[in-house]
Amino acid sequence: MLVDILSKRSFHVILLSLLFIYYSLIYYFGEIVDITNWEFLRWDFFYSVHDIHRLFFLIPVIYTGYIFRIRWSLVVTFAAFLVFLPRALFISPFTDPLIRIILFTLLSGIVGTLTGLFRNESERRSSLEITVKTERDKMLGILNRMEDGVLITGPDYIIRFMNPSMSREFGDSIGARCYEYLQGLKEPCSELCCLNNPDGSPERREYSFNDGRTYDVILSPYIDTDGAVCQLSTFRNITQRKMVENELKELNQMKSELLSNVSHELRSPLTSIKGTVSSLLQKDITLSADETDMLLTGVSEETDRLISLVTNLLNMSRLEAGAWYPDRESCYIQDIINEVMERQKWSSKKRVVKSDIEPDIPPVFADSTQIRQVIMNLMENAIAYSEEGSTINISAKTDRDMVQISVTDNGDGIPPEDLGKVFDKFYRGSQNRRQPGGTGLGLAICKSIIDNHDGKIWVDSRLGQGSVFYFTLPIARSEKKNDD
Repeated sequence: MLVDILSKRSFHVILLSLLFIYYSLIYYFGEIVDITNWEFLRWDFFYSVHDIHRLFFLIPVIYTGYIFRIRWSLVVTFAAFLVFLPRALFISPFTDPLIRIILFTLLSGIVGTLTGLFRNESERRSSLEITVKTERDKMLGILNRMEDGVLITGPDYIIRFMNPSMSREFGDSIGARCYEYLQGLKEPCSELCCLNNPDGSPERREYSFNDGRTYDVILSPYIDTDGAVCQLSTFRNITQRKMVENELKELNQMKSELLSNVSHELRSPLTSIKGTVSSLLQKDITLSADETDMLLTGVSEETDRLISLVTNLLNMSRLEAGAWYPDRESCYIQDIINEVMERQKWSSKKRVVKSDIEPDIPPVFADSTQIRQVIMNLMENAIAYSEEGSTINISAKTDRDMVQISVTDNGDGIPPEDLGKVFDKFYRGSQNRRQPGGTGLGLAICKSIIDNHDGKIWVDSRLGQGSVFYFTLPIARSEKKNDD
């Protein structure tokens, strides 16, 4: 309540008026202090006792200058001059000459003006401090909400500031040396780039750490509040972006390899077919029945290769476009397996293909055409990566509410580093796998088809012992109800 009263303008006006009236009365009708015993107030220093009285008028002048600023302090100074003037002109012109009153008035005006200037400067500085604090708080609020890490490093490599994002990424280490904090070094890695060029443009760098994280870092000169030239660093985590870029590079490389492989895969069988047909058309060459049969068998095998290649390319395109939806119905997996084995008997005649199907296996809810494609692709993969004379086994069994199908070969096996990539598009395995041909689409098609059937597909493999590809299909609903 007292603060509210003191802040009101009317209170100051009343108090100032009372002071002015009081000092005016004293000036004319009495003495405020007894100065006879004050050594420093002898008559050789002050011309008259009224000089002392006039000094007290500085109080309302200073008061006015501080509260109401310069203009009103000059008004009060002029009012005091009017109070002093009658004594100088009429009452005691010898003891209070006009020149002394004028000089005192000028002194009062100067004091009031200085007081007002002091108040103005104080308020200006206070306002400036508030503005600086507000802007600082605003800037800190922005920095604290930034996703990018912000780090300020002094010329002595000491970390002066870091925002919460930086602390989350690297830990809070204000006061530590930057090369110890970021890189774990005992000696500075290099001179701070901004020290020799405080007015220069920012530098952009890319930092990679041992844990796989990658950051896009912008280094800028920064003048701290103490005038020191510091380095302002912003860290943006681009690990995911770099991973995507690397994946895109790998994908582009795989696509380039695909084009090369497709060209080779098309050219090789066509060249073989062309050569065989040319031999058969030569009238001056007589071929036996066995030779003719061998040539035609080769044409058939090469034609199957072309059909398989074109089918895989077409199916992958349809799957990616979402245009090859499974037309699911109840069907028997053993019939699909037998049909595939019959179709593949020519291309697999140099391998032993066996089937092991559980008796009374229930029907599955699937698109028989697409599942036939899956088994054919898995068989072609097993044939491609196994030796002549080796055994390929196809099995099927019930696993709860699913039917599990597997294709086993005893080929070279798959390296552990390749197991997570075998179902990727265009992926054809490490360099140590023998078979150079193929487009890298067969297993990717298998995965897309099985995913669309609400099943799972995976591989178990050991180097030198072969591979087993598994996939599951849901049992038809009618069979589930009968089991219940």
